[in-house]
Amino acid sequence: MSKNEHVGILLFDYVDALDFAGPYEVFNLTTYNSEDVKRMFTNNLTEKPFTVSTVSQDGRQITVHNGLKVTPDYSFSNAPAFDMVIVPGGPLKAIQLVQNNEEIIRWIKNYEQKTIASVCTGAFFLAQAGILNGKKATTNRAALNLLEKHFPDVEVVRGVKYVDEGNVITSAGISAGIQMALHVVGKRLGTETARRTAYTIELD
Repeated sequence: MSKNEHVGILLFDYVDALDFAGPYEVFNLTTYNSEDVKRMFTNNLTEKPFTVSTVSQDGRQITVHNGLKVTPDYSFSNAPAFDMVIVPGGPLKAIQLVQNNEEIIRWIKNYEQKTIASVCTGAFFLAQAGILNGKKATTNRAALNLLEKHFPDVEVVRGVKYVDEGNVITSAGISAGIQMALHVVGKRLGTETARRTAYTIELD
């Protein structure tokens, strides 16, 4: 049995809901075996491969793009050391907000040696932290040219759902984060587990 991994999902104002909620559900609904699926849905499952938490700069409630209010589990100051970090994206105002926030970029940079994955325009924050220099990466199809223009040291890849560069993974827009998260599950726990999770969330 694999050890439990703690996944931290970064939150900030104007984040896109599905960018973080998609991977949140994928990791939370992954089980060690098929017998555990039923136990999970009857609240009778104590051991799962992933513990998933949300974190923001100050731990206070954030407002998602389009208005949803979410209270993170942790702030940067009281968060545990995560095994894996998911960095979602958002519209232009989210990109500008995060890119200009040195503390958030520094926090992301601290996870460079762990597994770090971005969803959608979250790739801009990894690039801002220097994590994508010399690497292939993708982002929301509407932002591919912008990523290429602002970060010439990044080899931008088009027409894919995600790009895996070892411990750094980037995915395309919004719903692509679900496929990226399933890919990570497969890397960690095998294809059969990833297929079971996809079946559990009813993704063909």
